[in-house]
Order: sequence, then C-alpha cells, then structure tokens
Amino acid sequence: MSDTDQEWVERLEAIQAQLGDLYTNIEELRGIVREAGRKTDAQAFNEPLERLARYGRLFSDIHTSWTAVE
Repeated sequence: MSDTDQEWVERLEAIQAQLGDLYTNIEELRGIVREAGRKTDAQAFNEPLERLARYGRLFSDIHTSWTAVE
C-alpha cells in the first residue's frame, strides 16, 4: 500500500470513529429525551441515526475495499 493510500485509510478510519461517537451521543440524547417523557421528540432522532448507520456501513465498505489484499 502506498503512502497516499495509507493516508486515505487513516483518514477514513478517523471519520468512521467520529461517526461512531456521533451516533453514540445522539442515541444517548434520544434516550434522555424519551425518559423525560418527550416520546415524539425522541422519535425525531430516528432518521439521523438511520442515516449515520448507513454512512457507517458505506465507509466500512470503502475501508474494506481499500485494505483488501489483492
């Protein structure tokens, strides 16, 4: 793997970690809002969480394709 490719992989891994942290934070906030009795507001967090999960899967697929042994 070239230095450029390695840099791309490292940057992608950093993005994946940030997405994971963001997902966790939003999920925790959704739980807090739900426990406060704001069920409708808590449901508003579902769409962003679903999108973050899709992005996570997309970046995981890219990571796999970049690091697969040829």
